[in-house]
Amino acid sequence: MARFHQSFALAVALAAVVPHPGGAQQPAAGASRPSDEQRCTGQAGVPPDMQVAACTALIGSGRHSRQNLAILHSNRGIAYVKAGDYDRAIADFDAALRSNPNHVRAHINRGNANFAKRDYDRAIADFGQAIRIEPRNATVVMSRATAFEAKGDFARAIADYDRALKLEPNSAAALTNRGLAWRRSGNLDRAIADFDQVIKLTPRDTAAYNNRAIALADKRDFDRAAADYETAIKLDPNYAPTYLNRGLLWQSRKDYDRALGDFDKAVRLSPDSASAHNARGLALDAKGEFDPALAELDRAIALEPNNANYYDSRGSIWRNRGRFDRAIEDYDKAIALAPGFAFAFYNRSQAHYLAGRFTEALTDANKATVLHENSAAALSLRGLIQEKLGARDAAIADLRRASALDPSLPQPIDALLRLGAAR
Repeated sequence: MARFHQSFALAVALAAVVPHPGGAQQPAAGASRPSDEQRCTGQAGVPPDMQVAACTALIGSGRHSRQNLAILHSNRGIAYVKAGDYDRAIADFDAALRSNPNHVRAHINRGNANFAKRDYDRAIADFGQAIRIEPRNATVVMSRATAFEAKGDFARAIADYDRALKLEPNSAAALTNRGLAWRRSGNLDRAIADFDQVIKLTPRDTAAYNNRAIALADKRDFDRAAADYETAIKLDPNYAPTYLNRGLLWQSRKDYDRALGDFDKAVRLSPDSASAHNARGLALDAKGEFDPALAELDRAIALEPNNANYYDSRGSIWRNRGRFDRAIEDYDKAIALAPGFAFAFYNRSQAHYLAGRFTEALTDANKATVLHENSAAALSLRGLIQEKLGARDAAIADLRRASALDPSLPQPIDALLRLGAAR
């Protein structure tokens, strides 16, 4: 399950309309009602629909230059982004760029809209155009890095964070995000080094201690991780992510009572945190408290119905209770939401295997090994399925490879002994 972390927010660029001589609407004398120009820029806290209406009126007035039309379309696009209507937003940013191809804010905001749509390639292209126009804008460089990271291209993300740090060497945000990218790419030492630097720059940054603790826990340096969580809690006892992540540390060490204590605290501080409900549900399941565990996963799914991880978690609770059909329903949902979710295919394969549906189990195990070719667990499971299907040679090949990848796994060793193929 993904842990909480502090991450860099994409830039949102707003622009003010340059008044057209004789054409700007002014409020009547003594009136407090904002003008269309003010509403179009989002001033006075106007809701998105009023901002759209004001921009539309100005665009249709015929009083504005091409430069101002670019600004008006860009501001209306921002209003559509606020309303979650990304297609209309992009159409407005397109119009802004037709009026002014070098309107950097339109490139940035179209990149944000494409990012929100998970069209990372187009977002990267948009941020690249903004960087071409403003090559020293570190914020836009970091936005492109975030898009590369979302796409899973950690090398290019880190290269952009490097570039941002050359522009702003003491940027805690760039160091934080580069550290997160190093961690996600598996380079824990470099991640920890970046978080060390963040802590030197901002010694009271709770999130920095939290992030370093996660990386230390990944390195299995549990004592230092626990110390960082303790420091984070002293700095801010109401920061829910620290309790969630420390709970995950206790859970990894099978200390479920301490884990639940931290998850309870995370939920009290952040009752709408789906991650905290998910974690609490898994800890309750590990303690054998089936019904409360399911209730927690139901809550997590209600809060984030499009998060594949929570369906996968609930499916595993059903599977562990022998309710294989219910488990498979949840795994189906997880895979529909995230077709590249290797672990969901692995879990669904397990459920089919335990239900005696070995052909279906093999199909899912094959997919899991394609998505994660060096997963010892997936290869071991596929070997066990091949054994059930009578494909002895294929089973032995998978089991030997699984054992080589992870000699601590007992299943492939036991199966190879059973097949008379142990070396």
